[in-house]
Amino acid sequence: MKSEELLSALIQLSRIDNYFDEFEFTYLLKVGRHIGMKDEVVESMIKETKKIPLTIPKNEEERMTVIYYMLFLMKVNEVINDEEKELIHHYGFKLGFSANMIDDFIRVMEKNTYENVKTEDMLNVIRKYQN
Repeated sequence: MKSEELLSALIQLSRIDNYFDEFEFTYLLKVGRHIGMKDEVVESMIKETKKIPLTIPKNEEERMTVIYYMLFLMKVNEVINDEEKELIHHYGFKLGFSANMIDDFIRVMEKNTYENVKTEDMLNVIRKYQN
């Protein structure tokens, strides 16, 4: 999976509710830096409307990273809406996660809308669905 693909999916999520704020902008810049992208490239991608299809990683850790980035982006502006949930379900299914697992992740985000999400809460969701 290329960095641009991940960032494009996150930008799509940030725009799904037709409201893009400074919290989402800052989060996207931080993700871009984390995945090795320069701020100028990230800003350019945000300004563009072109969507880059996400290649689904074969590696489970990378798939988990994608869904985590999406979940935390959804939470960053403290407003979680149905459009964001639907898009996370769309990508989560493509990434190989069950609808129930995605629902549980979303519930953790909603429960902690105004607080930091505890690592243990996220790990408990993963443990629940491990074989």
